[in-house]
Amino acid sequence: MAPSKGDTIKYTSLVVLVVQNCSLVLFMRYAMTKDRAKFLKTITVFFGEIFKCTVSLLLACVEEKSLVKGLKRIHHEFFVNWKDTLKVLVPAAIYTVQNFLLYVAVDNLPAATYMVTYQLKILTTAGFTVLVLKRRLSVQQWISLLVLFAGVVVVQYDQKMSNEREAAARANISTTVAPSTVPPFSNLTSTLATVVTTASTSGITENSILGFIAVLIACVLSGFAGIYFEKILKGSNVSIWIRNIQLALPSIFFAFLFASVIYQSTFKLIIFPIQVKDNSSLYAGGVNPVSIWDNMLQGFDWAVWVTVAVNAFGGLVVAVVIKYADNILKAFATSLAIVLNCIAAYFLFNFRPTILFLVGASGVIAAVFAYSLYPYKASHQALPTDAPKETELQPLETNKA
Repeated sequence: MAPSKGDTIKYTSLVVLVVQNCSLVLFMRYAMTKDRAKFLKTITVFFGEIFKCTVSLLLACVEEKSLVKGLKRIHHEFFVNWKDTLKVLVPAAIYTVQNFLLYVAVDNLPAATYMVTYQLKILTTAGFTVLVLKRRLSVQQWISLLVLFAGVVVVQYDQKMSNEREAAARANISTTVAPSTVPPFSNLTSTLATVVTTASTSGITENSILGFIAVLIACVLSGFAGIYFEKILKGSNVSIWIRNIQLALPSIFFAFLFASVIYQSTFKLIIFPIQVKDNSSLYAGGVNPVSIWDNMLQGFDWAVWVTVAVNAFGGLVVAVVIKYADNILKAFATSLAIVLNCIAAYFLFNFRPTILFLVGASGVIAAVFAYSLYPYKASHQALPTDAPKETELQPLETNKA
């Protein structure tokens, strides 16, 4: 029996989602290696939203089977139902900050560690589901959330221990010097500082604490924005592609504002005063548009552009998966992506998983499956006279990285 069109789309989209989740982290990691030219992370978010908006515009017209009808529908949703469009500004702003934080996280965590830790978004989404939407979770789901949290803690502890071992090894190397070449005591401090600085700029060291904080904030933002967005969609028949346009257009503005104003001052000085550094100033050459454009593209090469495209493409793939696949298959895709990412990091970035990491990652994967396999089921069975309940929507992840 030949598979139906829906099944073909469902499984194809899941395969694409696995490849996208795995390749995105690897490309982000490669694009931000310390020996490569630096680029503004917020500008990648800016270009990603432009890409997503353009593709969604084309798909909205294809869905309406006419360019004119598609543009009329978009005009209607933006200018006639403008109040509904304004509601999307909140998740658009949140997703913009979240996408930037994910770049910070990947820059400071190994790819495999990031993939495992980012699954905390399941925990934060569940929390907001209970608090905001007043839904209930099954006992198995609560247990799976505890296992998920414990697994992430184990992985982060392993990363901390790994960083300490690397720091101790560098200290031993720097102090093991031939007696004839030992510098005077007055110069010893500056010599060690030079060694540490050189190691840092060569990509040996990472700030795992900063990476974990970035992931944690991103997960909280992801959970809140997803539930907020779902609440907006209840009772709405707006196309998913038009929703993507409604999210992307304000996100383009927020991303540029974040890069040119907030990122250059407030965010850098208050939230991450030392580690987050702007690599170029958009207004180094004044307000000349040509100079600003050149500064925006500083450090952009094929790897950065591929990262931008894969990141933006992922949001569109998730929209298709939400429409055609269920949570169990999506959990399978997420778990497979974690495994493939660990294997790829082993060969590409010299990642060597320890027993602790394997235990923590296995716990996270098991928790992802358990959370999807055992949803809450009310003990009360609806009688024929009972009024039908409204079908619940699943939280959307349209703009997630």
